[in-house]
Amino acid sequence: MNSLLTTLEIVAALARRPSTADELESFFSLSTATLKRHLAEARHLGADIQSVKLSKVSTYHLRNADQVAKRLSTWIELERSRDLTS
Repeated sequence: MNSLLTTLEIVAALARRPSTADELESFFSLSTATLKRHLAEARHLGADIQSVKLSKVSTYHLRNADQVAKRLSTWIELERSRDLTS
């Protein structure tokens, strides 16, 4: 999976439900540093991601899920189908 697609898939996961950093790192096989880079990129693209830290657990919430949902699904579909041989 390319970097942009991973970023978009993380936003899609957060659109479905809030997730902890550990959940996202495990599901996408990412290090903490790489997850933070993807979250920063998602924020740069317009995702309003809020981090709430309780004890030592960070939970991420996508606060503008309704606003990004349609564009996000279209963008993921386009990114998945991107192929120079087609």
